[in-house]
Amino acid sequence: MKRAVITGFGCVSPFGAGKDIFRDNIFAGNSAARLITNPEIILKINDPEGTPGQGSGQVFDASSYPTRFCADVPLTDAKLNSMIENQKSLKTMSRPSKMAMIAADEAVKESGYDYTNLNPLRFGTSIGAGGLGLWDIDYTDNFLKLLLDLKNESSNPDAGIWYEISRRIHPLTPLKALPNIPTALIAIKFNAGGECLTVTTACTSSAQAIGEAYRKIKFGLLDAVICGGSDSMTTPFGLSAFSTLGVISKNNDEYLTSSRPFDRTRDGFMIGAGAAMFVVEEYGHCLKRGGVPLAEIAGYASTNDSFRLTDEPPDAGGSTAAIKRAMEDAHVNADDIDYINAHGTSTQMNDKTETLAIKNAMGARAYKIPVSSTKSMIGHLVAAAGAIELGACLLAMKNNIIPPTINYKVPDPDCDLDYVPNSARKAKINTILSNSFGFGGQNACLIIKRI
Repeated sequence: MKRAVITGFGCVSPFGAGKDIFRDNIFAGNSAARLITNPEIILKINDPEGTPGQGSGQVFDASSYPTRFCADVPLTDAKLNSMIENQKSLKTMSRPSKMAMIAADEAVKESGYDYTNLNPLRFGTSIGAGGLGLWDIDYTDNFLKLLLDLKNESSNPDAGIWYEISRRIHPLTPLKALPNIPTALIAIKFNAGGECLTVTTACTSSAQAIGEAYRKIKFGLLDAVICGGSDSMTTPFGLSAFSTLGVISKNNDEYLTSSRPFDRTRDGFMIGAGAAMFVVEEYGHCLKRGGVPLAEIAGYASTNDSFRLTDEPPDAGGSTAAIKRAMEDAHVNADDIDYINAHGTSTQMNDKTETLAIKNAMGARAYKIPVSSTKSMIGHLVAAAGAIELGACLLAMKNNIIPPTINYKVPDPDCDLDYVPNSARKAKINTILSNSFGFGGQNACLIIKRI
């Protein structure tokens, strides 16, 4: 079996573009929560020249929504556009595509990987993407206005209306909504002609995409893979959909502290947006080209609860199995795990069930392992969640600092582990478990080791 190592990491987080701003904020325990009804907050954090309503993409009136805050990426579409090297590709790029490309550029740059001088069939892509929210708000608004205009113009609303719509929009526009487009665009730019995978398994999408990349290298099918995830559900549709499901917080009065994983007063997660990408290589291939490994992906496992679409089984059977199998794959035991980055959504059910899964898998050792949820700071990035959280793990290992679970005040007797409350903690970290659990009963666990 081959060994898979991470040689590059890049991200676009709710704090902005780049892994440095992400690192500084999660170690400082800062919240990325922002009121959607105040576009000045969203636009002027990293884009001081931004003007509300001009290419902002994700600014909308949420005053009538049950939830009026989120953890969006504080960059306008215009700002994201300026960071894309191939401007011609913008006509086919959704907001998640742009963020994915920016993160991939950073990851490839850090890796030092010369993608112009390789066998493209040994270089692949594997990216987690959302099945919803891929159209930008501006496009959606224009589409709906066009539909309304056509209905008003026609005495027979059903006669040829979809033909008229297709005739009046740019022919490449529908590509924006395809989940595989971020993956394809990255493959094209970096001449990655090997296996090209897009994983759409809700909240576990990017964790599974990284896990599959690891397996392609482990079994000798590829030498290197660009992998990760990107998503942007901080849209009217995303906010409405998750609100209808009853899984996001409605604590608008305390929005800065609303994401409070494992706290007894938690009432749901905060929706976030962003992207995280990695270059993962076969260890020998990395050394031969003079690359520097940042960490080794040592284990991965994926299971399904086979229970209900939105509920987790009370015995945490599926998530327990995923943790145990990941440890078996990595040839480690509970005593070897120095830190667990929890899925930790801040919903009543998930936090309780994940706590039980950790105890089931780790036994008495569970009470001695630091566990934290970076979702307390950046919210839930849905398809990109597993990737951005693995990025947090990589930074934690590099700096020997465990990011905190912020907003933790009221202990829950059902959640009784060490959640690294409110402040980062210095610790020697050699082996990390990262959990991702999602709708549909999807479970995915990754283990990285210091190298």
